[in-house]
Amino acid sequence: MQNQIEIIKENVRIINEKAADDDTLLTYVTEEVVDRVLLYLNDKKLHPRLNKIVARIVSGIFNQTTATADGSYDNSVRSISDNGQSITYSVAVKNYMATSEDGELFGGFAKLLAPHRKANVISD
Repeated sequence: MQNQIEIIKENVRIINEKAADDDTLLTYVTEEVVDRVLLYLNDKKLHPRLNKIVARIVSGIFNQTTATADGSYDNSVRSISDNGQSITYSVAVKNYMATSEDGELFGGFAKLLAPHRKANVISD
């Protein structure tokens, strides 16, 4: 599995120049995304054909992680008052991995991953 992590990281470095700047963060994000993909697939091993797909997902999440690591915040609207003309913004730091649904986290790649999902069979 560690060799596969390195292959995915190398693919990320090809498509994302910023990834070469922080190998520790890239390793962490790659391992976390692989864990999340394996949970989504209900599998214990990632098929090598999915390496480049996972690399694209890692690249996007790496960009989001570096954006939040440099102090940026999620400035989405939390509440709006009509007559009082007030808008309140959320100032929570983005935490994509913990709070995102699989479809949101994987973006368009969820449809590519879906056929590789294994059934979660429970027997008595």
